[in-house]
Amino acid sequence: MTAADKACDRALAGLAERAPESVRALAAAPAPLQAQARAVLAASDFVLDVLVRDPLLLPRWLAEGGAALQRATPLAPQLAAAIAAPQDPASEALVHAGLRQWRHAELARIAWLDLAGVAPLAPTLAALTAAAERALALAHDFHFAQLALRHGVPFADDPGSQPLVVVGMGKLGGGELNFSSDIDLVFLHAGQGETAGPAPLAHEEFYTRLGQRLIRALDAPTAEGRAWRVDMRLRPFGASGPLVASLAAFEDYLEAQGRDWERYAWIKARAVTGAALYERVQAATVQPFVYRRYLDFGVFESLREMKAMIGREVERRELGDNVKLGPGGIREIEFIVQSLQLIRGGRERALQGASLLTVLPRLAGARLLPAQVVQELGEAYDFLRRLENRLQMLADQQTHNLPATEPARGRIAASMGCGSWDELAARLAVQRERVATHFAALIEGNNGAASTGAGGGDDGGGARGAVRGSTPAGAARSAPLQLAEGATAELLVAELAARGLDAAAPLAGQLAQLAASTLLRRLDDAGRRRLEALLGALLAELPADDSAPDLLRRLLRVCEAIGPRSAYFALLLENPAARGRLVALAAHGEFLVAQVAAYPLLLDELIDAQLLEQPPGRAELAGELAARLSECDPGDEERLVEQLRHFQRAAVFRVAVADLSGRLPVMRVSDRLTDIAELILEAAMALTWRFVTAQQGVPRCGSGATRRDVRVCAVGYGKLGGMELGYGSDLDLVFLHDSEGEQQETEGARCIDNQVFFVRYVQRLVHLLTMHSAAGRLYEIDMRLRPSGKGGMLVTGMGAFADYQRKEAWTWEHQALLHARAVAGHTGLRERFEALRLELLREAVRRDTLRDEVRRMRERMRGELSKSGPGEFDLKQDVGGVADIEFLAQYWALRWAAHYPPVAWFADTIRCLESLGSADLVPQADIDLLVAAYRAYRERNHHRAIEGQGPVVPGEGFQAERAAVTAIWNRAMQV
Repeated sequence: MTAADKACDRALAGLAERAPESVRALAAAPAPLQAQARAVLAASDFVLDVLVRDPLLLPRWLAEGGAALQRATPLAPQLAAAIAAPQDPASEALVHAGLRQWRHAELARIAWLDLAGVAPLAPTLAALTAAAERALALAHDFHFAQLALRHGVPFADDPGSQPLVVVGMGKLGGGELNFSSDIDLVFLHAGQGETAGPAPLAHEEFYTRLGQRLIRALDAPTAEGRAWRVDMRLRPFGASGPLVASLAAFEDYLEAQGRDWERYAWIKARAVTGAALYERVQAATVQPFVYRRYLDFGVFESLREMKAMIGREVERRELGDNVKLGPGGIREIEFIVQSLQLIRGGRERALQGASLLTVLPRLAGARLLPAQVVQELGEAYDFLRRLENRLQMLADQQTHNLPATEPARGRIAASMGCGSWDELAARLAVQRERVATHFAALIEGNNGAASTGAGGGDDGGGARGAVRGSTPAGAARSAPLQLAEGATAELLVAELAARGLDAAAPLAGQLAQLAASTLLRRLDDAGRRRLEALLGALLAELPADDSAPDLLRRLLRVCEAIGPRSAYFALLLENPAARGRLVALAAHGEFLVAQVAAYPLLLDELIDAQLLEQPPGRAELAGELAARLSECDPGDEERLVEQLRHFQRAAVFRVAVADLSGRLPVMRVSDRLTDIAELILEAAMALTWRFVTAQQGVPRCGSGATRRDVRVCAVGYGKLGGMELGYGSDLDLVFLHDSEGEQQETEGARCIDNQVFFVRYVQRLVHLLTMHSAAGRLYEIDMRLRPSGKGGMLVTGMGAFADYQRKEAWTWEHQALLHARAVAGHTGLRERFEALRLELLREAVRRDTLRDEVRRMRERMRGELSKSGPGEFDLKQDVGGVADIEFLAQYWALRWAAHYPPVAWFADTIRCLESLGSADLVPQADIDLLVAAYRAYRERNHHRAIEGQGPVVPGEGFQAERAAVTAIWNRAMQV
């Protein structure tokens, strides 16, 4: 017979002797409930003790097929009556005893569901938390009422300010309390004043007495035991601080005295009573204290210190078998999650949660942990927390240590579904080893895999394998570089040579310039130590060739840019994989380094191992933008616009990385940049619409029963319409609406004409897209292609747009219409525009003069726009260049659109040309030459733009392409 069977038989015998009603009820219960009872009694002496003390409890549970087990335990009538009579001197003792009795019954019910395998972990932890919260609230309300009878009510003129703010910390705050846990509390109150009662008290004294009584109500030992042990050491100034702090004093403490370990603690803070009061201080002080607006990899330093302290305590107290504090235990999982929350929570509100079970899966979505690591940590957490509960359910003791005696081991093993202790120990060892491995990777930065990037680790054949830092010798060179102010190049040459670095002299010169810069003087001691450690690590990453000086110059540019926030140094120090990616990006030239230096938040992107491997697609970009916007208050326009800018910077950076690393061809680069612009424009239009309609009302048109909402869409012209955006391209936009009919005005408190509404709407939208801020500017907007140009309306009705194109538009405007696409706004209106566009291109073009007008316009452009001098070639504007190819495609498409509409379907030049070839309207050989030349020009111009260079190249280049394009142009235009 197993130890669990023996324990169950003893429990049943004890019930038969001391609570025969329970045994009779159990004998009459369905077989599944009898099986549950045996599992519970085999695993918990505490449940047995509760059932013996209350012989009617088990019969109530088993009635109606055990339905009562699924409901929270109701308050006993005596307890409810005592709570309702605070004026009765006998009530306090009754309340304290009743709360304990209720607690024991409720926790026995929760233990039953857990041990019987009915409830999974999350509902068990939530039920344990709810029990503690209910007891806290009942005790608070009773003792508040008692004190108010004698001393009066604080803030009698503001009932909402009366409660003591009881902040639950730790697992109580996270909603994941364990079975026999103490509860960590902090008491706050609204502020100074005096009660107005028979015996007035200062508010501070009133709330202090209330806090003392609340602790006594739960924690004082009585004949019924304790309800919950209360720990107040997390309050400001710890055990030496006042029991209750005013909200103002608490805010001052966090701002002036708050320490790193307290940031971990306040992640899980949650008001159990006085939530409305706490909400203000939580938003104004606690969140900024916990979650920094920038990447805060400096938390790893404090994490290592805390881990070392805990390790010393574990060793001193021999806690190796402690499932909470021991190696690979619960605390390490908590540290992993909380440290990543501290790093990124200021940027991603989805990570600002108190519940570990809620936040852990989000770490994969935020690309902070690989999905496999998240799964393993989740499985380990479930296993360890269930084991922790079973250890405590055995006798309702606050223990985290594995049992030493064989009978207890056998019972715990059985409760965990294991056939023996050895089996349980083996499963436990696997889980703890996984946790320990991931935790070590996090705090030591062993490979960046578990802690800091989806996929993690090295980049395969990328930077890490190509630099000398990947060798043992490189590891020796990675020691911190002692960089004293004013250090000379001569001294640094010796230092670098001792590290075995080639090109020591030019490297030393750059480092000497850094030593003489203002950066070192601005850094505090911690920042200097981080910089010196980072420089040592970067020197170990330099390649063993003559590219090292240029590479170091670019890396030092980044160091100087991020110097004011030395936490960025910590990011690169703590994450070797991210550091390796930075070195790899710097090897591609100046462009990416310039982006990082101008906008250091882009270092965040280096965390993701996919940065150098997988270019982003439109669906992925859309998901990222939606996630960023979902983190904002819908009414916070400034924050929403800021998120649009952060998204744009990060998305364009990722595209540029894929571009320069050769993973994305130039045409696909334009596609992705166009996707980014369209997504931002769509979001900005929706945001602006929401804010303008809230002020001006929704535009409607028609009359009577035919009145309807008016719709709007944005049409992209030029590079946006043709899906040919570059990194610095502006957006050519035209806005259209479908307002028509007798009555055209907004519907709301302040009605205005629809045209006035749309002017205000577009003005605000353009301002949103173009205004400068700390996060930069989104786009330059060009609206000169709207009907009548600068003199035309900012927004045009669809009918007026069609009339203009038919009656007044110039040929060059029809050429521009070929490159137009509806890119954002109402789907139905966008479809209507696309149909109208094709109709206009078929019917409105003046084909009798088309060739002459196209030729004259092109010749005028060559003379006015070319930037080349003698012996040079302007890739875009000179004869045989990009513009000649674009004009040829436009001319042919307009010429034949009436007879063969598919040639006008596509807004981009290449597909337009290919459709002309497919229709056999232009010889395929000519099409092939033009497409090849166009791609070659675009690629060269694109890469020159990345390096900050113009479109003019030496004249000896592209001779064959220029000749071919010129010949085709002359034939087509009969020059």
